[in-house]
Amino acid sequence: MDTTTLRQILLAEMRKYAGEGFNAFSHLTISEDEKVYAIIDFADVLGKRVVGAVLIARLIDNMIYIDLDHNDKMLVDALLAHGVPEDQIILAYQQDKTLA
Repeated sequence: MDTTTLRQILLAEMRKYAGEGFNAFSHLTISEDEKVYAIIDFADVLGKRVVGAVLIARLIDNMIYIDLDHNDKMLVDALLAHGVPEDQIILAYQQDKTLA
């Protein structure tokens, strides 16, 4: 799959993780070169402000690297369902493991 298509799919799937939740709001952030995508959560937990990254993915050399994924519905599953080939996804959070 070409880089433009990978970028479109990655962006569409990452957008699904952004939005308002129970006592929290998740924002999608994208680097200027459109190679780094992150979901950042801002939450109030027991009266304290909690902020952190819950999902980080990078698009490098026609590959999607998933560096962090703390979601119940994993990004890798969404990408595969959208037709991204296994050999173009690297689960960097699992010691650079490719799916293929």
